Amino acid sequence: MSTEMNEDRPQESAIRSILRTLAPEDAELLKRLIVRFAGQPFSDDARTTVKSSGRSGAELELSFIRLRRAGLIQAVKKAWGEKLYYIPLESLGLLYRQFFTPEAEAVADSNVHRISEAKPGLALDLLHALAAAAEHGLPLTAKGTVSKKNIQKLLEAVHLKDSDLEALQLQYAHAETYPLAGAVLLDMMLCLGLAVKESQEILLEEERLGEWLGLSEQEMNRVLLPAVLDRYGMNSPALQHFRYLLCHPSFQPGVWYDMTNMLDWMEREVLLTRSASEAGARAWMTAMAGFGWGDSGEDGSGRCCFRWAMDPAFVLVSGGEDREAGEGRFYVQPDFDVIVPPDVPYRIRWKLLACSERVQSERMSIYRMTRSSTARAVENGMSAAEMTQLLDNFSSGGVPENVRLALEQWGREIGRTRFEEAMLLSCSAEEDGDRIETHPKLKGHLQRIGPKHFLVNRGAVPEVRKILDSSGLSPLKAIAEPGRTVSTYPLIHDPAPDLAGQRIDKEKFRQTGLSAAGGLVYSGRNIQYFEPDSDIPKPESLFPGYGQVPKMWTQDFRNYHGTTAQHIMEQALEWQTKVLISRGGSRLEFIPRAIRSHPWAVEGTLFDPERDGYEDGALLSPGDWEQIRLIVPSFT
Repeated sequence: MSTEMNEDRPQESAIRSILRTLAPEDAELLKRLIVRFAGQPFSDDARTTVKSSGRSGAELELSFIRLRRAGLIQAVKKAWGEKLYYIPLESLGLLYRQFFTPEAEAVADSNVHRISEAKPGLALDLLHALAAAAEHGLPLTAKGTVSKKNIQKLLEAVHLKDSDLEALQLQYAHAETYPLAGAVLLDMMLCLGLAVKESQEILLEEERLGEWLGLSEQEMNRVLLPAVLDRYGMNSPALQHFRYLLCHPSFQPGVWYDMTNMLDWMEREVLLTRSASEAGARAWMTAMAGFGWGDSGEDGSGRCCFRWAMDPAFVLVSGGEDREAGEGRFYVQPDFDVIVPPDVPYRIRWKLLACSERVQSERMSIYRMTRSSTARAVENGMSAAEMTQLLDNFSSGGVPENVRLALEQWGREIGRTRFEEAMLLSCSAEEDGDRIETHPKLKGHLQRIGPKHFLVNRGAVPEVRKILDSSGLSPLKAIAEPGRTVSTYPLIHDPAPDLAGQRIDKEKFRQTGLSAAGGLVYSGRNIQYFEPDSDIPKPESLFPGYGQVPKMWTQDFRNYHGTTAQHIMEQALEWQTKVLISRGGSRLEFIPRAIRSHPWAVEGTLFDPERDGYEDGALLSPGDWEQIRLIVPSFT
């Protein structure tokens, strides 16, 4: 534990430092708030239902104020002034580790039937979805949704399926149009700031995308796992408990655990009711497999089991230094396939995807260089020479000669001509113009108006394109607009080798985190729509008129006149604090809850600190105690 504390990220280190100095009574209230609400927002009325044995309302209010001052409880304010409180999500992982140690019973592999196997992973799926979005675009229909054809292009590129998510009962915008998996992928792109919705299309944000691709897969998961925990789990505190406790260090990667056993333990800890929560827990484990983070299964008795494919505690809560993005190399085959191992950096994969076709997107991916993919890359501003350099720089074993020669040949042929908006055919060299002019199949379709330019009949463009392509004079696919060349696929050029600066950018990416308001999925945690509230009550405000109350009431434990004793009880009720009384030779603490008249009596909770016992609903009259003193907790 000490090693982890020394190696935390700054924010986590600050939280750990706060927890180490937290008073036991404040920590107890924080734990009770977690049990009751998890990370869900709660109102003043709801929080006052959270009681603590032996503590007065004033003591609980003071603890709550201290938790707010420490930043462990934050608040927002609705338009009409009502406050909502919440435990920040960035603290939850640490807090669950602080307060809970779930029972984790390991199960032998041979006893488990795997139902859902971990897929290649959300980080990899997101990479290929982004590449598909860059290649095909995400234009919006008149209804403001991405067309079905383009959504299908995204889904063809990924392993995440609707069946992985359907039991989560997600609610999201345009549910009648978007399949579940498509909605989640778009939601991630928008929430992470990798894409932005404009009036006519969803566009990739090149700078943010470059920052994202500069992260290692582990660093990506440090952003993705908290986002998934927040956005795609059911909103009940019980199931949020399950999601976070599943990430506890008690669960080691590669080991099957009996989750039914864990649910039983959670029920004993009053964190959930197993009968009401087991279906939701199973749905979550199925989704975890879909996101590539673990396997779900059952033992011979039908008890649900789960096995992590990574170390979630290390991802969710920092326990050591981040590994830098991988330095792995890919392998170029003579058949033009490029075999890409898992440790190849995502920034390099992105460049490969710009000039190749995706054949297989497992953990070991396969991309293929083709003439068509080369033409697409040239369209987007990547020359054949740059493609060859990419292969030379990052391949292991070199580039087969036939691949190198093919790229050179394609590079000579592709882009030597271009259709422009006025249906002007432009050539890169005068000799190409001579070849076109003398080509027998092109006569009648175009007219030479200069050494390298031809006017083309609009209706003949497809036929001319086909003839030029077969003649080694392939035109670019796009028709150029005057004075503007647009690259639809951001090539993400490498930054200067400033490692310190890159580390700062990575931390900045993690901290800027998620823009929940920009996504499609309704997470149910709507605090982002309200104004942050930093107005924390002063402790003395809990005790109005404190300076006018006789000091002897709080200092002298004695036998007071009956009327004075009643005033002390009434003052304790107003401030929601305790009185100390003596009865039958014992000193007891009493928290008044209500005053009765005719005859006067006070109802409340009576505590015996020595025996650690209490009596709820005790009714006391002035003759039921000998001595009395008003107890005001320290608030300075």
